[in-house]
Amino acid sequence: MDCSRPLIASELFRVLLKLQRSYALCEARLRHRLDLNDTDLRAVNLLRSMQTPSSGELARELGVSSAGITSVLDRLEARGVVERRHHAADRRRTLVAPGRNFPVSTGPGQVLLRNLHKFYAQLDEPDRRKLGALLEEVRRELETRETGTGEENQANPTKSFQ
Repeated sequence: MDCSRPLIASELFRVLLKLQRSYALCEARLRHRLDLNDTDLRAVNLLRSMQTPSSGELARELGVSSAGITSVLDRLEARGVVERRHHAADRRRTLVAPGRNFPVSTGPGQVLLRNLHKFYAQLDEPDRRKLGALLEEVRRELETRETGTGEENQANPTKSFQ
């Protein structure tokens, strides 16, 4: 990328798409190295972003049934990647926590996080808040939006980022 001219939004979007592809390739290599299927790896990644979820919460996030999450957790627990515990106040509730073989410092998320820390350190507090708000807005919209043609954004592609 040429640094002598301003970066336009479409170029930034292409960089983000390349980042997404690179991240997916790293995830595939990690999945292969850890010998996990897609659902098991997604469960491991959810544990990175959720603090001790219940098995029901994991099932909802993964879009699997209670029987499905039991199979996932059985496989991961047998390998020491996760451990299940009873909730302190409600013994009927099972919580899932990282196990002794949980891959804490591996994977493409660590590369992304390390570089995000470097970038974040260069921002002042108002810009940090703006970046956080933007990322949260995009996350919410992606979670709630139906996949469509995107015609609603063709007239003003920068509308949600102003």
